[in-house]
Amino acid sequence: MSQIKFTLENWEKCKCVTCPVQAENQCFQEKNVKTLEIIPKIKKTNMVDSPELFPGMYCVNGKTTCRNLDIKQICQCHSCPLWVEYDLLHDKPMRYFCRDGAAK
Repeated sequence: MSQIKFTLENWEKCKCVTCPVQAENQCFQEKNVKTLEIIPKIKKTNMVDSPELFPGMYCVNGKTTCRNLDIKQICQCHSCPLWVEYDLLHDKPMRYFCRDGAAK
């Protein structure tokens, strides 16, 4: 099982926020705006109290709570630095963590 931790540093590496699978999803966009608003506070305190509020890092957090993802779009997980750093190619599921859950 991958030992990826939810940290601000890892979240900033994450490509989920630019993923076409959820790019047009209103729920995702609303969560992303809220996250961007609290980033300065998090950087100041270096604490992430509620990682589930962050859109992205589904390889850690599991399935998104947002519905109506465009699964016809190509998943970008393989282009994420965390994919290589944590060898996610050999974990299950092997992409679409937003749909299928966290890496194991």
